[in-house]
Amino acid sequence: MLGVCMALIDDEKDKKAFEKLYNKYKNKVHAISLNILKNEQLAEESTSDTFLSLAKCFQKIKHLEYHKLDYYIVITSRNMAKNISKKEKENLMTVSYDDDSYFANENMSCYEFEFLKGCIKKLKVDDQEILYLKFSCGLEYSEISKTLGITSATARKRLQYAKNRLKILLEKGDL
Repeated sequence: MLGVCMALIDDEKDKKAFEKLYNKYKNKVHAISLNILKNEQLAEESTSDTFLSLAKCFQKIKHLEYHKLDYYIVITSRNMAKNISKKEKENLMTVSYDDDSYFANENMSCYEFEFLKGCIKKLKVDDQEILYLKFSCGLEYSEISKTLGITSATARKRLQYAKNRLKILLEKGDL
């Protein structure tokens, strides 16, 4: 995949810079894609498409400041994944969420874990993403704010709202 992207870039210096960008962001892009698509193969496809898109516009984005580049990559990744999800829904394919590390807790029973997972699936994608970034990735508010292109205060509030919505679903107890 990286080789295909590198073929789109002419300058050797830019190729090295893109390879560095790829190595730095491949896990993050994959995690975002997987969170949206909830399917490993589709997440791989989305990750590849994201980096192909980044390679095509590398001349424009290579000079962006770190936080702007980070935000651009997150948005590109999210959009690619949403486009793939839309195509999959149009093809009547169902996407299941099987990432058991999302909120894994060794003290949680299998039933409790499945119930929690089901409640998380009912949340909006934005709520799922902020919960994922905070609890699964272990990001601080400042890192979440840079990733999503929002302020730290907004990240705190969004997380608070997402946790409250999750709590309501958990208290309802019905899936």
